[in-house]
Amino acid sequence: MPGTPRPVYYYRHGLAVLRHVREAPSWMSYDERVGAYVAPGHRWSELRDWAGERGIPSSSTPHDPGDAAAGEASEDVAASPLYDPRTPRPYQSDSVDRWLADGGRGSVVLPTGAGKTFVAILAIHRTSGRTGGRACVVAPTRALVGQWFAQLADAFGIDRTGAWYGEEKELRPITVTTYHSAFDLLERWGDRFPLLVLDEAHHLEDAAAGGAKAWHDALRIAPAAHRLGLTATYPDGRDSELRRLVGGVVYRRTVAEMADAELADFALERRFVELTAAERERYDAADAAYESYMAGVRQRYTDPGDAWLVFMAATRRSTAARRAFRAFLERERIVVLAENKLRETLRLLALHPAERAILFTGSTAAAESLSRRLAVPIITASTPARERKELLDAMADGRIRAVASVRVLDEGWDVPAAKLGVVLGDSTRGGRRQHAQRLGRLLRRQGDHIASLYEVVAADTYEFFASQKRRAGMARGAEPQLGLGV
Repeated sequence: MPGTPRPVYYYRHGLAVLRHVREAPSWMSYDERVGAYVAPGHRWSELRDWAGERGIPSSSTPHDPGDAAAGEASEDVAASPLYDPRTPRPYQSDSVDRWLADGGRGSVVLPTGAGKTFVAILAIHRTSGRTGGRACVVAPTRALVGQWFAQLADAFGIDRTGAWYGEEKELRPITVTTYHSAFDLLERWGDRFPLLVLDEAHHLEDAAAGGAKAWHDALRIAPAAHRLGLTATYPDGRDSELRRLVGGVVYRRTVAEMADAELADFALERRFVELTAAERERYDAADAAYESYMAGVRQRYTDPGDAWLVFMAATRRSTAARRAFRAFLERERIVVLAENKLRETLRLLALHPAERAILFTGSTAAAESLSRRLAVPIITASTPARERKELLDAMADGRIRAVASVRVLDEGWDVPAAKLGVVLGDSTRGGRRQHAQRLGRLLRRQGDHIASLYEVVAADTYEFFASQKRRAGMARGAEPQLGLGV
């Protein structure tokens, strides 16, 4: 009929849009404001298939991600070869093969130190015929954005690599961003990135109460058909949204499977220390005050999480609850700053005189105490990225023997020179994921060096139970651990 607009579909502002049709897929809804059928951007590839079967074209304006990828692929690939000279290890090639076989969707689970960044580089390169070598890499922190930027620039050329976060917003064919900034980037420019790489994908686990959380929104609006999740600690049992928006686990290897053959072999040992007489007296008094108050709370709320929330709410209105909370903090301080922990750390450093070490703490106060007493530098979340790099470079070339860390080195940072770790406390009350990430800092192979991770635990304190939880998370079955055991 003359003058009747032709059906068309396109992507705009996080939505897959279908216009001028009488029928639409059941998963689309009509939006009066737009005057068209719409769906979240992640349904883009489904809309493209649906429209293709009916001969409905995509609009050239706004820009079509499918057409852009196809139209620019040969030029982009020819202009930007892979400069990374490394030969993939068999498991790295296998993981990308499995991911491609599953339609270029899903998560790859490899231990920290196994080279997940290189897996992403291979995925970007091997899909470039369909994507034009365009990808958005999402990482949890700005520090990791810097690391990704450096490695991607080395692999594909700095002219093709950009970063988008904070005040720095440089859009390039391969752009690295944070989970906090991803929504803004993908809402405006999502059609430029046919591939999403999601670093430390365990951050995309379901919310504590079940269901989705805010960081999933960026995945919902993105039209990328190819999605690669990377993590060492996959959130099994809390991955419903991750599976829906990224895909299931397509490849998984454990530390136990890869130790010795592909990673540094490792030894785990737990060392118990006693509190001094003065520390024990103060600890017991604080523990009694705290537990006396909490006994009544736990009688009414058997779930530990609920009991803690009720306790913290009570501190705003109850003098008794505030006294109990001060006792709780005093108990924590005594354990993290225990004198014999420091002495045991000195013994461990002397036991491994040739190894560079990371001293993992659970609080800034503990890290500062170690830094002062042992004359070692400290790295915290507030340490500028440039200073962190300088310290780790100094460790790599032997100018620094050890660093004290508060969480910031737990995840993502490459510290291949360090083969000795000393855990003096954690920030997660025995979290298995944090413990696995800390071990991973030591597992990058360097010749025949063995990675050693020691836990220094204050005996007969709450810390023993936290250590038990970490121990359960790192069990390696019946395989011996160089005679040291856990």
